[in-house]
Amino acid sequence: MRSFIFSKKVLPFIIIIIAGVCGYLILNNGEQKPNGYKKSGMKRVRIVQTSKLVKSSIEPIWNTTGFVIPAESVKVSARVSGNISSINTLATPGGFLEKGQWLAKLETVDFDLALKSQQAQLEQALANLALEQAEQTLAKEELSLLNNNGGLNVDESLVLRMPQLTVAKAKVSVAINNVEKAKLSLARTQILMPFDGKVISKTIGLGSKVSNNSALFSVVNTDVYWLEVKIPHKFLSIFDQQKVAKISQPRLWGEGVYRTARFISILPELDDKDRQVKVLLAIDAPQSEVLNQPQVFINDFLNVQLQGKAIDNAWTIKHPWLQPDNTIWVVDKNNTLQKRAVEVLFKGREDIFVHTTIHPGDRALAEKPGIASVGLHVRTRKNVAEKIEKHQQNLQNNLNNAEPDVVERNTRKAKKFKKRDRLNNEN
Repeated sequence: MRSFIFSKKVLPFIIIIIAGVCGYLILNNGEQKPNGYKKSGMKRVRIVQTSKLVKSSIEPIWNTTGFVIPAESVKVSARVSGNISSINTLATPGGFLEKGQWLAKLETVDFDLALKSQQAQLEQALANLALEQAEQTLAKEELSLLNNNGGLNVDESLVLRMPQLTVAKAKVSVAINNVEKAKLSLARTQILMPFDGKVISKTIGLGSKVSNNSALFSVVNTDVYWLEVKIPHKFLSIFDQQKVAKISQPRLWGEGVYRTARFISILPELDDKDRQVKVLLAIDAPQSEVLNQPQVFINDFLNVQLQGKAIDNAWTIKHPWLQPDNTIWVVDKNNTLQKRAVEVLFKGREDIFVHTTIHPGDRALAEKPGIASVGLHVRTRKNVAEKIEKHQQNLQNNLNNAEPDVVERNTRKAKKFKKRDRLNNEN
């Protein structure tokens, strides 16, 4: 009974040991490698993509977008009350009028009568002034006679009717002012265009009753439109305000068609969403058809290219090349990886402009470095391609001059060379 229990406990361990020994013998018994296999003694070298580094004096640009807004957009209101008697045929939405052209006219009957009434009151005041001046002349003669007869102790201003003359002159001045006001009210029965522009909307018709300050038309100045765009703080310091901005709308205008906009001001408030700086530009003659340029409309969404101040002797690199520690990987003339420290001058949307020390023969590593270290030997794809092309050319030359058995042998070598390079690329 005891031997049975003992054998039951030990048997599993014996089976495991036997299985392990059998597995080891199977794995190490016989030739596992294919026939003709020969391990290459060549050390595998990483193949990388590089790009040329360019140094030049550049003018950075910033591409942004913005909506067109009116520079002047006002509501034209009536300045006197009355009924609309006529409306200019050009005063329809979209109609263009020059400054001073009339938009609408009010009935003038009441204003004509008011002017005639004020003119009559002026004539009456002038007549009263003439009578008072005649009375003063008589008073002067009487005062002269009294002075010749010994004189009287009286106030000469009262005797000469000076207060009455002053009142008469004042009434004439009031009457003149009333006439001018009546003429002004009559002139205001014509509603005039405040500037060269177009009508956006109108809210009246013939016979409409309007009162003081009633909004009749909405008009916009078409001499200039404004364009509001946003730029980051980092571009503000190098933004060249003296240069014109290029505006475009490829989808509607076509590729390569541009207009220009001039700088107006930096707005005092930041955008409330992305905290960028807002810049105001002006587009001159946006609706002109004479300049052979595409027309710009209010609320157009335009692409804008702003110019920066020139940066001398700057290297241009791509965003993926810049490492978090402000360095870039390069492949030097010895085909080894090296790091170069850079000073970032400006980061654009596509390129970064930096100051750095680049040695002769350096080319930028144009791919993710992955597992890399300074001094690591690499091969560039350009060098590999050139080497393959040169080898194929040599083989072709040999084929043209060799015997058939030599041709076959060289062909096998070429296939073997291509296979080896393909394996290196995959690894």
